[in-house]
Amino acid sequence: HRVRWFWAAHVTHHSSERMNFSTAMRQNATNIFNGGWLFYLPLAWVGFNPVWIGICYALSLVYQFFIHTTLVGKLHPVIEFIFNTPSHHRVHHARNPEYIDRNYGGVFIIYDRLFGTFVEERETLPVEYGITRPVYSNNLIVNWCHEYRDMFRDMARKGGLWKRL
Repeated sequence: HRVRWFWAAHVTHHSSERMNFSTAMRQNATNIFNGGWLFYLPLAWVGFNPVWIGICYALSLVYQFFIHTTLVGKLHPVIEFIFNTPSHHRVHHARNPEYIDRNYGGVFIIYDRLFGTFVEERETLPVEYGITRPVYSNNLIVNWCHEYRDMFRDMARKGGLWKRL
């Protein structure tokens, strides 16, 4: 979310203005090329079997599929404290300024609580789903590539290299 190169591959997932199981399936075909999988290499380097890394990743994705819903309200407080729940994930998908870049956890929310990125879903602040700069296109290629186009356009602007990067 905060590194534009990775966001460019993830923005498609957040672009839905609804929160349902199909939102979980909105993935970008460029994910395989953006290098996000490199984050899992250190696990193999320290000795974890790559097969088990893949199994844990797959199980995490299955769990995350089920938290993409508005049908489930808040759960027991202990569950809400430890795990990422539908309520927490709705916040994650919000474009409300108070909710942006929050609740990153895939399975556990406790790390968001520890690192200060946790925000509770509030009834007084209904979640608005989608992205802050919506792309109104049904063209799959446009939806997959618009953020890359914008990123490279911004990098081509005048100014110092560090500013453009």
